[in-house]
Amino acid sequence: MELTLVQYLLLAFLGIAAVVDFRTYRIPNWLTGPAILAGITLNTVTMQFPGLVFSLEGAAVGLSMFVVLYVCGWMGAGDVKLFAAVGSFLGPSQTISAALIIALVGGLLAFLVLGFHQGWRKTCLWFWSYVQTMLLTRSAQRLTPEQGTAPKVPYAVAIGLGTIGSYWWYPLG
Repeated sequence: MELTLVQYLLLAFLGIAAVVDFRTYRIPNWLTGPAILAGITLNTVTMQFPGLVFSLEGAAVGLSMFVVLYVCGWMGAGDVKLFAAVGSFLGPSQTISAALIIALVGGLLAFLVLGFHQGWRKTCLWFWSYVQTMLLTRSAQRLTPEQGTAPKVPYAVAIGLGTIGSYWWYPLG
């Protein structure tokens, strides 16, 4: 599979976002704004009006999928804007595909961060009791081993890896 200029530019934005988020736990507007504009512009230039619609739909899908997580307090606003930028590059259908892979990568990343932060034994015991509680009571009330002590997760890393995974899983034509 050969990547296009649009895909290379998206991967560059994601790489920068991942590094900045890993270091600062923030994804700045100076990165997400131009990324959204670049996705819309490049798709519009390459596909004319259908490209504009494609990008706007993708950005709307990306924004709407992650804004729910932001409202619940599980994700930062920068992560939401970054995924809207991803959507502006990928279009609506691949944005949905990428979101599924990002969720898997993000869950694994959160588990790894928790394990390094609170210790593997404690994390694995918590996870086992969490699964048992969910299966027996069908309720998921406790989100972290100790309420209020959850470490931050640089979710741009998951967004980047999940987007790359979506290229492999569902390659663009």
